[in-house]
This record gives sequence, C-alpha cells and structure tokens, in this order.
Amino acid sequence: MSGSAAAAPVKVALIGCGAVSRLYYAPALETLRREGLAEVVALLDPDPRAVRHVSRHFRRASPVASVSDAGKAGAELAIVASPPRHHATQTIEAIGSGMGVLCEKPFATSTVDARRMIEAAAVAGRLLTVSLVRRFFPATRLIRSLLTTETLGPPLGFHCFEGGRFDWPVQSIDYFAPGGSGVLLDIGVHALDLLQGWFGGPEHVLYEDDAMGGVEVNCRVRLTFPGGVSGDLRLSRDWPRPNVYAIHCAKGRIEWPVNEAERVRVRFGGSPYDVDGRLILPAGAGSDQAIPAADFHRSFLDQLRNVIESVRGRERLAVPPEEALPSLATIERCYGHRRRMAMPWLGADESPRAATAASGP
Repeated sequence: MSGSAAAAPVKVALIGCGAVSRLYYAPALETLRREGLAEVVALLDPDPRAVRHVSRHFRRASPVASVSDAGKAGAELAIVASPPRHHATQTIEAIGSGMGVLCEKPFATSTVDARRMIEAAAVAGRLLTVSLVRRFFPATRLIRSLLTTETLGPPLGFHCFEGGRFDWPVQSIDYFAPGGSGVLLDIGVHALDLLQGWFGGPEHVLYEDDAMGGVEVNCRVRLTFPGGVSGDLRLSRDWPRPNVYAIHCAKGRIEWPVNEAERVRVRFGGSPYDVDGRLILPAGAGSDQAIPAADFHRSFLDQLRNVIESVRGRERLAVPPEEALPSLATIERCYGHRRRMAMPWLGADESPRAATAASGP
C-alpha cells in the first residue's frame, strides 16, 4: 500500500511461541519487518526453548514474563497464539494493558468467554480480531461469490471431508485431555466458519463423535441450512482422504481441495468434465499482466497486513470479533447434544465400556 512503509512499524508482542508461531507467525512477521510494517518487541512463553527458537527471527525482541510486561515493552498489538484455554484470560489482560489483539482460533473455548473478550475490547476501545485465515483465500472467496450469485443455480447440498494423520507438534499431553482441543474445536472452527459464511446459520444440527472420556479424533456433523441446503461435515485426525469440500448446485458442482488457497474445481451442467485450475488476477487488476492469486502463505500475510493497517487506522478489520461467535456457538451446540459414533471395529467387551466412557460420570 502506498505510504505504508513511511509510517512507524506497529510494535507486536507474540504471546505463545509454540508451533503455530514458529511455523506461521514468525516467518510472516519477519516479512512484515523487512517491509517496515511491524516490529516484534516482546515474546512470551513458559517454555524458554520455544522463546529461543522464535527469537532467532527477532533479535531485538525481549522475552517477557507476563502479558502486562509485553505492554510495558511498548507493544501495540498482541498476537495471542497460546493454547485455546488461555485465549480469554490473555486477551483480556492484553486489552487491559493497552494493546489490540489478534487471537488465534479458536477464539475461545466457550461463547461466554468470547463475549467477555468482545466486551473488554469495546469498553477499552481496543482492536480485537480472530485469525480466520481461510476467509482470505481467493478460492473460498470465489466460492462465496458463485453461491451468492447462483452462477450454478441454487445450492442443493454439500459433503465436506477434512482430515489426516495428526502430526501437529504439540508440547503438552493436556492437548488431548478432557477439556482439550478435539478435532471439532480445532479444524471445525475453520470449516463451520466457511459453511456458515456460505449458507447462513444452521437450522438443524446433528452431531456424533468417537470421544470416550477424552477428546474426539473423528466426528460428523449433519447440518441443515435455510432453504433446505443440507449435508455432512466429517473431520478426522487419522483419515487422510478425500480432503475436499463438495457443493452440489442445480446446474453444476463446486469442489475445493482443502487448504488450496488458489484452487477450485467446477463442473458446469451435465458436462462429464471438470474445470480444475488455479486462480489468477487478470491483467489490469493492479498488474500489467495476469499473476497467480494468493497462496496460503500470501493469504496469511494478507490477514496480518489487514490487522496492522487496522491498528494504524487505515483499514477496517476484515474479521470483526463478533463474527467468531456463530461457529463457536454451533460447536457448543454439537458438544451439548453429542451422540456416540458407531464404531463397529470395537469388540463385544469394548463397546459397553466405550458407551460408559462416552456418557461421562
């Protein structure tokens, strides 16, 4: 953006230096530092090894012992990338210490906590947003446009499957303990945010999972939206395929390969062929020639740039904090009416024990 580099960089505190910060935020913030848009001044994590690893990107950043110390270090924006159970407490503390906040998903572990966070930001007059990076994907934006304009006719139904062998480098067994982050609260935040952005609020929800006293590894959500659009969302931490969101319309079909930020497949009418291509920005859209649309990492940067420019007062937030509530409310609805998923591979002696564990004390 013209003139952005001339302004002072926004001072950032990174709250939580685990995998999401190491793999995504640190490289992105390093890019923004080179562009003169952001400067990381404080790092907070109870694991000194995690702090040391991330500090390699930011030699001038100081390790701090608390969120309030990050504010004292001059941070204007806190990126809260700690485990979900800390999001509400740390976000509210950051706001009280004079910082705006970009909070990683899930925004909170309950709508009660989420509303407390939103209220704290409103009272203090501070910026608050949530990381929903898939909203910035050219592919998901195109899908929303195709559905809104009914280019392929009205939507009729959908089937979405997302999953894979779990290999996220978690640092604590608490991640899998009761009250930890099951697949619905993890991947489901992104999935439900997209579906509800495309179709509206669900009228009916049926939910089942394989949790047996711990967190779920597999789950299925049957959703019915206004207009009768219905379908299944299946999420897994052990099934690697097919990883596609498929939407059936009256005059064709849309398919999105999961996390392919710039790719969409479309079938028109009764054609036996799909159009499978990567999206481009045509000549004239800020360039003299066609250029590839943003991939995942560029979309992640676009999200951060929007937050930085919002801190400066130059842009509006693309994701106001209230927009984190619908998907979180649906997740609460699912957990509040969960049913045990059929698991025919369990033996005759295992199945009763599984049912007892799933029902709780």
